[in-house]
Amino acid sequence: MKKVERCEYGHIRAQKNSNLRGALLMIAVGVAIFIAGLCLNKFESRNIFTVFAVLFVLPMARYLCTWFVMLPYHTPESELYDRVKAVVPEGSILLSDYLFTSGERAMGMSFVVLTGHKVIGLAARDKEKTEKITEYLSQELKKRGIPGKVIVYKEEERFLSEVKNADTATRTEEEWTELTDFLRSLAV
Repeated sequence: MKKVERCEYGHIRAQKNSNLRGALLMIAVGVAIFIAGLCLNKFESRNIFTVFAVLFVLPMARYLCTWFVMLPYHTPESELYDRVKAVVPEGSILLSDYLFTSGERAMGMSFVVLTGHKVIGLAARDKEKTEKITEYLSQELKKRGIPGKVIVYKEEERFLSEVKNADTATRTEEEWTELTDFLRSLAV
């Protein structure tokens, strides 16, 4: 089975499943080591196996933290993905399942379309604060000297209309790489 990379369709679903499995595996291994230590040491809990078992809490916590951040977000319906993919202009880049965090909050966009001069997004949930997403991404792009205007919509039809009418001005290969690598580096 092919691993779904960041910003690819299905990433959030795959990551949620992977993180939950990882957390459960860390719990199972930790408990198994603890029980083995009890059995080998006459049911005395003060042994080196207990220390090893407790160490499995750290990776379990990392898996669970990521899972909890992703919990309110979902991979968009495949029909919506197909509609968006159909209207993306030639020479533009489509990112999907885009979830990132700032120092204040987690933010998500179902889709991000990178055009010649714009970064156009569709908010993942009705509760998303599009102005915060726009402000954060605009500032981060500006810090790195990457040109582009960030626009985020909550309404699917407005998003599709903006993507359809997006400029087809091209960036250099180096500019595309810098922009996509930067946006992927922000993604959870």
